[in-house]
Amino acid sequence: MKEKNINLLRWVPVAASVALMITIIIVSVATVSELKKATSWRDHTFKTILDAQTFEDKLVDAQNSVHDYAGKGQESLLVEYRKDAETDIQEFNQLTQLTHDDPEQAARLQNLAAAVKAVFADDNRIIGIYARQGSNAAVRADETDQNATDVAINDLAKFTDDEEALLNQQDTSEQKDYHRATRLLIYGSILVAGLLILANAVAGREMGRRRQAEKEQREIIIKLQKALAEVKTLSGLVPICGWCKKVRNDTGFWQSVEQYVGSRTDATFSHGMCPECGEKFKVDILKAKSTTDGLVPRICETEGHRQPGRHNG
Repeated sequence: MKEKNINLLRWVPVAASVALMITIIIVSVATVSELKKATSWRDHTFKTILDAQTFEDKLVDAQNSVHDYAGKGQESLLVEYRKDAETDIQEFNQLTQLTHDDPEQAARLQNLAAAVKAVFADDNRIIGIYARQGSNAAVRADETDQNATDVAINDLAKFTDDEEALLNQQDTSEQKDYHRATRLLIYGSILVAGLLILANAVAGREMGRRRQAEKEQREIIIKLQKALAEVKTLSGLVPICGWCKKVRNDTGFWQSVEQYVGSRTDATFSHGMCPECGEKFKVDILKAKSTTDGLVPRICETEGHRQPGRHNG
């Protein structure tokens, strides 16, 4: 049970370290994935802002071309205006595609589309006035039609400000995620290192205990080997006399059993009498006693018969 508890204490920190490392890896992968999405979203937002600025520049260029055309009447200015107007339409369509998943920006683009439509309608009206009434009438009409352009630029500015606000909000969120992931990696790494140090300490203590046990085991083995080396044993056939029970040694001399065993082992003999021999000895004593008791009367009787004879003689 103690061995099982030690192994459990050894592997619990390791298992916790592995689980924590897996958690850190999962969180890191998720954070990296979120950062990639955020980077892609940021690029998308930057592109939207740049396209909005390009749209505004082309809109202003188109209005400048109309103003110059109304004042100077150069056909090249009219060609440049139409080119800028076409570019504006392309940029507006691209803005619509970039913000199709944002309902608020899509609504702003609808308002912007109405304002831009009004601007182009005023431009076309000024161009028509110039063609019918000349430069002075076109300039006067241009001076009174600035309101639509201002509305379009204001709507475009609101659209750009919203994109920049979203970009700042996303940057703030990314910074929080970055710092949170950084703290998780730092604290998680410190905790993993601590758990691994604990596991190493437990493993080191276990190995020290095992080395001590192995040392004690080696000492016991050495003692046993030494004890076995000191033990003398008898083996093989032992030639013994069937009558006197003497044993023949390796040199051919006959020895008593006590001498033979004593010279080959550390055993010593103490003499006694077994129960069977004790019974036999008692029987022999009784027989000897009965025999002695029977002889005494006969001897006395013989002596008594002889005495009178000697006396008579």
